[in-house]
Amino acid sequence: MKIRKFNKLILNLILLMIATVSVGEETVTSERMPKFEKSLYLGIKNNGTTVAAVGERGHVALSEDYGSTWIQAEGVPTRATLTAVSMIGSNIWAVGHDTTIIHSSDNGQTWTKQFEDVEREMPLLDVLFINESEGFAVGAYGTYLTTYDGGKNWNDGLISEDEDYHLNKIIKVDEFKYFVVAESGKAYRSFDSGNNWESLDLPYSGSMFGAILFGNEIITYGLRGNVLVTSDFGDTFEQIESPIHDSLFGSEHTINNKILLVGANGAALQYKNLSLSKVELPSSDGDYADVLSVKGNILIFIGENGISTKQFR
Repeated sequence: MKIRKFNKLILNLILLMIATVSVGEETVTSERMPKFEKSLYLGIKNNGTTVAAVGERGHVALSEDYGSTWIQAEGVPTRATLTAVSMIGSNIWAVGHDTTIIHSSDNGQTWTKQFEDVEREMPLLDVLFINESEGFAVGAYGTYLTTYDGGKNWNDGLISEDEDYHLNKIIKVDEFKYFVVAESGKAYRSFDSGNNWESLDLPYSGSMFGAILFGNEIITYGLRGNVLVTSDFGDTFEQIESPIHDSLFGSEHTINNKILLVGANGAALQYKNLSLSKVELPSSDGDYADVLSVKGNILIFIGENGISTKQFR
């Protein structure tokens, strides 16, 4: 097994926190914690009625009141660190370490494990479902999984036979176009709904941890505050001058029609019209992994110090 440093938010830290336990065919469920909201969380999504955040030790936090109160989901069939989540209707999928994929069809009330490969000793880093049937999961060493039946069966493959870069984020651009950002200045694009992928070399040679669609632009962001923007689906990129050197890990559309980027050391930047500006938040909660807009100017932040809700101005 090749050893390589993972450049996803605090994956270097969570390697010390992994607590996946398997005994024969028995699956150990996630540990119940009295202060689960203060755990490390890495992924968050909203389906309109429920917010789901996922993180270390298989923790899944659920809220039905825009983040005012949270409950810890019971019966989550893993203690692997979960890194990302996707929601379609009442369906929730989460992915994480040990190549784990778990699923709930009832807004997090009950859970099943759809995929796991402990011996592979690597994480999945993002998951994207387009509808209740079609989904994608990406991760370390070019791992690329697809499903067309809601995850009952996963096709286990690679995004490239020639490259094994860690894949950090996958987004849908339109009906046929998909985009993936990776480590070491690499990205990938598909013109045929993810069936075939073209490798791209970015103008910045460091890792990109995330990407978000904003009008006709794809905004990619990552190591040391670097932000690259393409408006022609990766034919060309423009590097945006950044006022910070903190790595950026998450993004969200805001009520003022801008993009909010968040990251290490409480970093927060606004993006619009090929320009970045710093945002002063009411308080800092250490490293932010992601941010979610849930109602008006209410934002939910997740990261190394758990879950926090703030009003955005």
